[in-house]
Amino acid sequence: MALAFVFSLLAQRVPCVGDYLDEETLNRMQQREEYLQEQMTKLLLEIEEMERAQGRMGLQALLFALLPYWKTVSVLCLFVFLFWFMWKIHKKFRGVEDDSDVESSSSEEQQQEQQELEQQEQQMQVVEVEAKDEFVFAEEFWPIHTHQEDGEQILSLLHHLIDICQHIVADTFYPVPAHTTGVGSVYEGWCPLVNEPVFCVVVSLLAPRGHTFHPDLGAPEELPARNSRVRVELECTCGREQEMRMRCFLHASAAELRNQQSNLLHSLCTDSYLDVEKTAHWFQNLIRNAWKCTHLSAMCSLNVTQSKRSCRLQVTDVYKKIFLVEMLFGVQQDDTDIFLSSQETEVGTTPSTTWPQSCAVAEAKFFLLVAARAEERNFYIRYMQVCAYILAGLNFSVYELKTVLMHLLTAIPLESWHGRYFLERIDDLLRYLRCCVEEKHLGHFFIGNEDVPAEIILPQDFRESEPLNLFQHLEDAERHEQALQELEELQDRLMSLLIYGK
Repeated sequence: MALAFVFSLLAQRVPCVGDYLDEETLNRMQQREEYLQEQMTKLLLEIEEMERAQGRMGLQALLFALLPYWKTVSVLCLFVFLFWFMWKIHKKFRGVEDDSDVESSSSEEQQQEQQELEQQEQQMQVVEVEAKDEFVFAEEFWPIHTHQEDGEQILSLLHHLIDICQHIVADTFYPVPAHTTGVGSVYEGWCPLVNEPVFCVVVSLLAPRGHTFHPDLGAPEELPARNSRVRVELECTCGREQEMRMRCFLHASAAELRNQQSNLLHSLCTDSYLDVEKTAHWFQNLIRNAWKCTHLSAMCSLNVTQSKRSCRLQVTDVYKKIFLVEMLFGVQQDDTDIFLSSQETEVGTTPSTTWPQSCAVAEAKFFLLVAARAEERNFYIRYMQVCAYILAGLNFSVYELKTVLMHLLTAIPLESWHGRYFLERIDDLLRYLRCCVEEKHLGHFFIGNEDVPAEIILPQDFRESEPLNLFQHLEDAERHEQALQELEELQDRLMSLLIYGK
């Protein structure tokens, strides 16, 4: 608009001239042009100033127009702010409740998951134990159940034979077989790896009527006594002759005793002591006669083999399976679990009148007590079987390892002998054995040991005596060094058995 006004003004004031203008006209025209430019500049400045003034006036007018309402606007803003603040608090509170619900639900889920995990772990432990059993103790390596069942059948057969033997000797003056007790590895549960296990039993012998047995333990400082004997004495039966169906051997005349069988001193004794070899020969004939009286003789066969200090049987059942049985003789020491046994001593040839003290019945009773208190699988017994397996060819005896096991069974709770603790317990066995070898002392379990279960009845001297050292022979430096070397061999054999199964 401003430019259009300027150009229209110029058009009115500039006169039309010819092609040739004089000098005076040109000067006036230049002056006029400069004047118009100045006016135009001023006009533009005024227009701009007016526009800026109008803008300020509009803003001020707007502000003045809103001024009466500022209190209302501020109150509205305050309400908006409070509403926003309360909404944030409410949202946060709802979030906490949701989180607690989520946490409670998640905690319940975690408990359920934990229970499921524990059940899975228990199942896995059972699987691991079963897998371990199959890995280390395959059936061909550990036929424990078959041997135990066979052992019970053998004991049942022998009980039947002993009952018949009692009837045969009822009117004689020979020892009376009282009862049989299974002893040794088969009945203790850790039968070694052999094709034909030997079922060993102890037959308790009682003195016949008119006789008494008196244990003669020999040197009192020797426990268990290796040179003990059984002295046979006659007792007076006067006044009881009718009841006992016999004449008194002490006070009856020779004429009165002529029609009576000879006493035990004249049949099975040597120098007033019960003779083991004579007793064994007599008992072998007794078993043959008893076998003829049993109905089993028509289905099974029994062969009695000659033995100086025991009665060895070979029983063949209806399925042609052969069982080897060794029957040892024992005279009970008072009312204890210690017997004077016909078993051969470890050193040299045992004299025929020697009945060494034996703890075999007490040991069998100990393992029965442990089995009654242990878990149903009796896994602890397999430790002994493994030890017997890896001992082959070494100087350590099975009895020494069994002694170590019995000490640990009374020191460590039985629930810790389950299969899943196998590596820990077998390590304890070898560590205990190493400590005993290094200290050159392994205490006898039944002599001077306060940890023997109260159910096992021992002689008073067994309980009051100092502990017997089974490693006394290791006082020799050469034998001690050899024992330390064999300990390393035992460790290597165990690792080979666990890794390779052999």
